Amino acid sequence: MNDETRQEALECLLMEFDVKSTKHIQKNWIIGGRIPEEHQEKIVQIFQNFLRIQIYRINEIKVNL
Repeated sequence: MNDETRQEALECLLMEFDVKSTKHIQKNWIIGGRIPEEHQEKIVQIFQNFLRIQIYRINEIKVNL
């Protein structure tokens, strides 16, 4: 993910799972590979949606150039 999409995804995870810190999500869940098993499926769905949004934005930029 690019920086903008990554930040939006992290903020979404904060709200979805009531976590207090994006650093906790990045350090423990993403980088550390310790995503709680009960959250894994939902996180994959969230990331897939944000990647679709990112692709859409990139395509919009190309069309407008």
